[in-house]
Amino acid sequence: MRPLRSVLAVVLVAAAVVAALLAADVNAWHGALRNGDAVYVATPSRATWRADTHIGGAASTLLGIDDDVAARKALQAYVDASKLHLRLDNAAEVEAARGHVQDALERVARSTDRPRAAQALTLLGVLAFRSSASGGGDSQVDAAITDFTDAVRSDPQNVAAAFDLELLLRLTAARGTRVQPGQGGGFGRSGHRGAGSGQPGSGY
Repeated sequence: MRPLRSVLAVVLVAAAVVAALLAADVNAWHGALRNGDAVYVATPSRATWRADTHIGGAASTLLGIDDDVAARKALQAYVDASKLHLRLDNAAEVEAARGHVQDALERVARSTDRPRAAQALTLLGVLAFRSSASGGGDSQVDAAITDFTDAVRSDPQNVAAAFDLELLLRLTAARGTRVQPGQGGGFGRSGHRGAGSGQPGSGY
């Protein structure tokens, strides 16, 4: 009986150690998200959401925060890309950045979290509209309308998406009028931070 008791004691001790390490990792992730969000508010480009853990990704899996981090990084990429101004010498860089942002937002847009998906769709619509104003053509306008429409359907409470959709529909109905992003207080309100981009941690 003693060997069995000894084995059981070892197992219980090991389980207790793992539980303690897991609890520490959970706390580390909570702190990482909180600190990353605080940095994002002040300087979006410098924000990071990364925790030093003892047992790998067990805590993030337990908390189900992988999608949260991905959504935050997509918003950050959108903000960074919005700072880029297309010139003759940086066209490839700008296109690569926009492609990265679009891919990241499209992944978020497939989220089962409807407000989060609507947020990503709204930003995709803004990107498409800006592309149309830079020579992307009517197909990009149609894409923007589709993105805004899908955003409203996903989350009817998304005021930014509803506002941008209504504005774009009015612009396309006004023949002979070409409005650049940011004019008229519309897509510019979506502006540098992005329509509905908000603050990481809000709306998640």
